[in-house]
Amino acid sequence: MQQKLQRFFAVTALTLGSVSLQAQTISTLDDLILPSPNSDFAGTQTAAGDYEFQSGHVKFFGTLESWGGYGRFNYTNVVDSTNPSFTNDKAAITGKGYDNSDNYGVVYLTQDYPAHPTQSLLIGAKLQGAAAGSKVLGTYLTNTTYAYLYMKDNYTTGDFLKLVIRGYLNNVKTTDSVIFDLAKYTATDTVLVKNWEWVNLLPLGNVDSINFQILSSDDFTPYYAAFDNFTTLDGVCPHAAGIIASTLNENSVTITWNGSVENLTTDYEVAVDVSNTLAPTATAVTVTAPTYSKNALVPNTTYYAHIRATCPDGGFSDWDTASFKTLPVTGISNANGNEMKIVLSPNPANDFIHLQTAISVDADIYNLEGRLLRHIENAKQVDIRNLAAGTYLLRVVNDKNASQQSTLRFIKN
Repeated sequence: MQQKLQRFFAVTALTLGSVSLQAQTISTLDDLILPSPNSDFAGTQTAAGDYEFQSGHVKFFGTLESWGGYGRFNYTNVVDSTNPSFTNDKAAITGKGYDNSDNYGVVYLTQDYPAHPTQSLLIGAKLQGAAAGSKVLGTYLTNTTYAYLYMKDNYTTGDFLKLVIRGYLNNVKTTDSVIFDLAKYTATDTVLVKNWEWVNLLPLGNVDSINFQILSSDDFTPYYAAFDNFTTLDGVCPHAAGIIASTLNENSVTITWNGSVENLTTDYEVAVDVSNTLAPTATAVTVTAPTYSKNALVPNTTYYAHIRATCPDGGFSDWDTASFKTLPVTGISNANGNEMKIVLSPNPANDFIHLQTAISVDADIYNLEGRLLRHIENAKQVDIRNLAAGTYLLRVVNDKNASQQSTLRFIKN
C-alpha cells in the first residue's frame, strides 16, 4: 500500500485513493457477457463438455451435460422466482443478483449417490493472480428458486440444507471451514434463505482454491445454491479511508473514518499528536469502531491523527495520517454559562439563516480566527450571501440582558 498523507479541516474530507489502493477484488460476474435476458453461460456452449469462466480473481469450472443441463458452476441473469419446475434451475429466488445486479452465479452440486445420498460431491473454484495464496473476504449466498420452492413445500422440523465451504492451499485443506444454512427447520425456528446474505470466509485462512459441498437431511432436495460478489483480499491489508474531524472545538476532536474494504470489520490503532509524520510519536490506542475522540487539546493548534488497521493476518496497514486545527479561543463564549435556548436553521445554509428564540436578540458573526465580521440588530434572519464558503461562529445576545448569550457554529455552502 502506498504511503499517503491526508489533510482535512473541520468537517471537510479529501478524496482518497484509486483502484490501485483498493484492498479487494469483487467477482461481480457483471463483467461477463450473456447473449440476452433470461439466459445463462452454460446455455451458450455449442457442445457438451467442460467449460470455465473468470470474474475478478476467481476462476469457476462447470460442465454442460449431454442432456442439456449444467453441473458445477454457471452464471446467469434469469429472473424467474416463481416457477418450481426442475427446468427453472438457473434462477435465484431473489430474481436478481446482489444489489439488484443483472448477473449472478448458480451452482449445482452432484449428489454422492448411492454411497452418501444426503451429501454432494465436492466442487471447486481457483483463485488467480494476487488472490492466490491470500485470504478470501467472503461472498453473498442465497437459494435458487427451484431449491427454495421445493423446501418451502416439503421441509418439516429437523430438515436442513447446508452449504459447506472449505479452503485449500497447495492441495492441502486448511484447518477451518465455513457452514452456511440455506435452510434449517427446528422446533423453535425456521430458516429458509430468500435474500442475499453475506458469508464471511476469512476463517478459511490463506487459500488458493475453494471447495463447495452440500449436506442435507433429505436426499430429494435439489442441491443448488446461488452466489454473487465473491470477494478476495489479494494479500493487501485494508486501511483507514475518508478520515474527517466530525466534531471539532477548542479543546477536543472526534475523528471518524471508513474501512477501505466493504464487509470487513477490523480493529484500528489511533494516535493524536503534533508530529507532521506518517508514524505517530504519541502512544497509540486500539479502537474497535471507526471513530475516536481526543480531549485536553490546546486551542488554535495543528494536530495530526495517525490511524492504521489491523490486517487479517495479524499485522498492520501503513499509517494514514491527517491534520486538523483546533478552534481558537474567540473570547465570545459566556464564562457564566448563562446560555439561551435558540435554534439556528438551516445549517449548512446558502443565503439566509433563521434564528428561533422567544426573545429579541442581536448577533455577531466571527470567523474561526475570532475576527468580528458583522453585527446584526434584532437578528431573526441573517443574510450570509456575501460570506465565503466555510465555517463561522455566531454569537447571539439577548438585547435586554447582555449577560445572556449563546454561541453557535454554522456552515456557509
